[in-house]
Amino acid sequence: MQKDDQEQPTTEKLPPPMTFWPMFFKTAALSLVFASAMLLITGLIVGLWGYGQFNQFLREAGLTKQEFSETINTGLQQEPEATNHYKNILLLGTDSTAERGEAPPLTDTMMLLAINTDHGTINTLPLPRDLWNEDYQTKINALYAYGYERYPDRPEQFAEEVVETMTAVEIHHTVTLSLAQLEDLIDLVDGITVEVEQGFTDPLFPRSGVDISSNNQEELYETVTFEEGEQTMSGETALKYIRSRHSEDEQGHDLARGLRQQQVISALFAKLMDYKFMITHPEVAGELYRFYEDNFAAQLPLTELISTAKTLLPHRRNLAFESHQLTDVDDDPEEGVLDNPPRLATYQYQWVYVIDDEERFQEVVQSKLFDR
Repeated sequence: MQKDDQEQPTTEKLPPPMTFWPMFFKTAALSLVFASAMLLITGLIVGLWGYGQFNQFLREAGLTKQEFSETINTGLQQEPEATNHYKNILLLGTDSTAERGEAPPLTDTMMLLAINTDHGTINTLPLPRDLWNEDYQTKINALYAYGYERYPDRPEQFAEEVVETMTAVEIHHTVTLSLAQLEDLIDLVDGITVEVEQGFTDPLFPRSGVDISSNNQEELYETVTFEEGEQTMSGETALKYIRSRHSEDEQGHDLARGLRQQQVISALFAKLMDYKFMITHPEVAGELYRFYEDNFAAQLPLTELISTAKTLLPHRRNLAFESHQLTDVDDDPEEGVLDNPPRLATYQYQWVYVIDDEERFQEVVQSKLFDR
């Protein structure tokens, strides 16, 4: 795709285990990728807890003891990739679902994570999917789809390049997680618990497995409702919670979706940090390890996660996770950096967020990620 093209996409000796490992689970904070990776290594705890359980973990993970030991030792011996004590990750959640047919996936979720390896702060910042990129005349949720044209073997590279330019944030790793993978991961840990802060109803949630060329609204859409309060969600329910965007209140806004996505990430991480569950279910720990190896290790190796954990070890008692949000100028005149333009014809008649002041936008993004 060329600039101004307006066509939309169609297609690492181990320290004492109870010192190192609890810290390791916390270092990755609440990224979906890190959330899954933390207890993927629980096999070591399990191995120290019981020989038989450790062997069960290894069987489910498809590992030998030597392979597992080599992965841990390699990670502990290397230094993590970072800039000015920050490791920056771009997380892309794609909508690779059956109802999109042969069309390339869009990204329902785009989230930046900045891990401060110097003192342990971990900041996350979702980017609205409807954020307009002026250079390429498209919403940023289409960047991954356009990436198939430029980098067929690594389409996430294009999204990484454009987000780096827009935010002036150096990205060290870009990890892609499909909705199907997220659903499988949540179901693998037997669901998550989420506190729904504001109930809402979405009468136009797209059904799965239907022909999108149909004109029958009842076939295309279903009504989904979430009541206020604590709920246990399966993978399918959690996906509806984070994807819903057509309720008639503020929960229908893109920024609200970003907050719900962070909720699900937090809930998933909390489930993965349930040590008792993992220790008594070594088969789940093994399945998680294999899940990570099969789906994400090429983009963010486990050895890199371990090296990051090692660097954060001195700060294990002070690790802190902070969720941040961009705001629009109407709701937050002082700190807002996003705006809804009144003339949609300029944006192909799409509802978008635009950046009026690029320099200010970059300053705000970096202040939220880098504790400035």
